[in-house]
Amino acid sequence: MVPPSFLFQYALPMVRADQLPGSKDSALRLPAAATVFLPAQLNTTDIPWTLKAAWNTDGLGFEIRLRKKSFPPAGRWSAVQSSDRVMILLDTRPAVGLQRATEFCSLLTVLPLDDDADDQPSARFIEIAQQRTTRVAQDARRSRLDTVQARDGYTLSVWIPGSQLPGFAELAETRALGLYVIIEDSELGQLPMSVGGDFPIAWNPSLWTRMELA
Repeated sequence: MVPPSFLFQYALPMVRADQLPGSKDSALRLPAAATVFLPAQLNTTDIPWTLKAAWNTDGLGFEIRLRKKSFPPAGRWSAVQSSDRVMILLDTRPAVGLQRATEFCSLLTVLPLDDDADDQPSARFIEIAQQRTTRVAQDARRSRLDTVQARDGYTLSVWIPGSQLPGFAELAETRALGLYVIIEDSELGQLPMSVGGDFPIAWNPSLWTRMELA
């Protein structure tokens, strides 16, 4: 059965927030206007997470808030497939019908808490399956990560400098970005932005959501 969220093509607004990323000792503090509609809400009303996204000429900021957990997130890169993690897929040159990742696509995988990093968040840029080529050497250590734990989950903030994203310099002109966020949780399972693992979301950018940069 085709999920309702797959029946539409989306163009969602992504606000500009020039105050990002702010000081290194504070969270990103994305505004309420940065809240992104999750098409997965068309499939079920029980969505345990929210997403905020914003941009400026220096980079991209994200805030993922997950609730309804009973245990803190845990994971390590040596067992990443069984770890709690958040995957952020980006395409700085979104094109209709493009079904294979280009040199403008990136995948940043984030562990909200890394057991091998003193329970601090950590991230890596991961090669996308069937990607044609890459344009820049990406260093996830230049990203800024912050995880705040709550009784029933966590809030993860991610800042990705534009220097780590191919084609980012032209975003102010093209005003469009392909975005897809997937949470893999050991308790709650896979929580996609729209459709899930039954579709080739990990490498097919035509399934990602088009964001119109405000």
